[in-house]
Amino acid sequence: MKVSIITPSYNQGKFIEKTLLSVLCQNYPDIEYIVVDGNSSDETIKILEYYRDFIDHLIIEPDRGQSDALNKGFRLATGDVLAYLNSDDVYADENVVSTAIKHFQETKADVVYGCRKFISEDGYQTNFHPYREYSKEYLVWTDYIPQECVFWGRDIFRKAGEWINEEFDFAMDYELWFRFLEHDARFYAAPETFGFFRYYPDQKTKSRWETVGLPEIAKLHQRYNGSTIPQDKMYAYFAEYTFGSSNQALISSLYESWRNYAEFESRTFERLPIDNWVYYCQINPRRLGKQF
Repeated sequence: MKVSIITPSYNQGKFIEKTLLSVLCQNYPDIEYIVVDGNSSDETIKILEYYRDFIDHLIIEPDRGQSDALNKGFRLATGDVLAYLNSDDVYADENVVSTAIKHFQETKADVVYGCRKFISEDGYQTNFHPYREYSKEYLVWTDYIPQECVFWGRDIFRKAGEWINEEFDFAMDYELWFRFLEHDARFYAAPETFGFFRYYPDQKTKSRWETVGLPEIAKLHQRYNGSTIPQDKMYAYFAEYTFGSSNQALISSLYESWRNYAEFESRTFERLPIDNWVYYCQINPRRLGKQF
């Protein structure tokens, strides 16, 4: 099975090398890597040019935003399995794609996703979400699926139109999950950690959640469910699914405990940032010398 991975990029020079390496170091033998940059004005293009020979398709030109960049990439993609990895996130290790494919073959699922760890701007683990089995009941009211950890099959993507909805600047992944559900997609939650989600002050999820994210999610609920729910109810669905409880005090305590443990572990054992694994791996030999 051929896997196509898209990275949309714009002014993420501080992080994009780790993103690139986390894909290029995957040990799966048949990966098509497509990077679409919106004509960045920072050091991003210099980094992309350095790795150009290892990237199957590199597009550097102005675009209308992340969804437009993704559509450019998916139009080029020829894989049987598809995914996208944003330019500030990274895969968790070199086995992620191989593990995802194993689950596709064993479960015959249309969509396979793994667990997520949260990392800081500097790459230290700050939190994680525990493994939970897939639940359609919760998914239709709260997007608990971690985007950087998702892979889906070509067939379900074709049924869903083979496009990313450019109407959405924030919840385009959630909108795609709804379209998959309309076509009776089979989702499988893998127990392995697939991705590291970078959460920092300037990150889009953090800075635009209230102003853009929540209104877009409400629009999706109205469109696909026929109604919306209050924000606190949406949070409750997420908490009940993720933690088994919607008790805010308990959840805050859990978050604080996990954060303190991660900080203690890094400080006490002089741990390196967990996304530094990409600097100690070997780029897949298949990608050397433009052997595409």
